[in-house]
Amino acid sequence: MIADIITFSRMLFSLLLLVFPPYSSPFTIFYLLCGVSDVLDGFAARRLHTESEKGAMLDSVTDLFFAVVYAVKILPLLSVPLWIWIWTAIIAVIKVTGILIASKKVHRLEIEHSFGNKLTGVLLFLLPLSVCVADVRCGATLVCAVATVTGIREIAGGWRRSRKKETGHPASGQKEISK
Repeated sequence: MIADIITFSRMLFSLLLLVFPPYSSPFTIFYLLCGVSDVLDGFAARRLHTESEKGAMLDSVTDLFFAVVYAVKILPLLSVPLWIWIWTAIIAVIKVTGILIASKKVHRLEIEHSFGNKLTGVLLFLLPLSVCVADVRCGATLVCAVATVTGIREIAGGWRRSRKKETGHPASGQKEISK
């Protein structure tokens, strides 16, 4: 319950980002609150033993909503070269493919909460805050590299898991683990 309230607060903070000019004091405060709430909701759910599929899905939807606001308010301000945009489009295809493979396996929408996805999210969150100390191309390249590796790992892992499910045997290079 508390974790879901924190997650919903991120939705509200994201909406408030649309109201204020980028990099203004209120915008920066709500931007930071989005980041803090993203960390706290999962921590609260684990600590209070209230983790649920519904909560994980709500977190993913709220992350997506924040990402859309981020794309509308922040990305247009960042001067990134065309090759970064092309790389970002390729990452989107990779991520959607990974989601579709995972969803086919479990017969519902499945978005992994992997370490790589979390690291990508943290780096992406920090990117607009880092432009005053580093060239945006360096930060964007790092974000894209981590997102690419994570997406490819998810596709490979999802394919291996679905292959095991189809054949009843571990995929090539995988060991059968018994409990």
